[in-house]
Amino acid sequence: MRTIMKKLLIIFIAIFAFGSIGGVFLAGLNMYTRSTTPIESLTSQQPETTTAPVQQQ
Repeated sequence: MRTIMKKLLIIFIAIFAFGSIGGVFLAGLNMYTRSTTPIESLTSQQPETTTAPVQQQ
């Protein structure tokens, strides 16, 4: 009975260890994609610069 409990404990530890490694990997991937993605504010300002302001006389 003790060997079954030891195996279950080792399996739980392995699952939690791989889960934390996966979390660190996903966090790193998120930081990488944020740093390599172009800034969206430049694309939102383009329509403003193409239209000329109305001049009142």
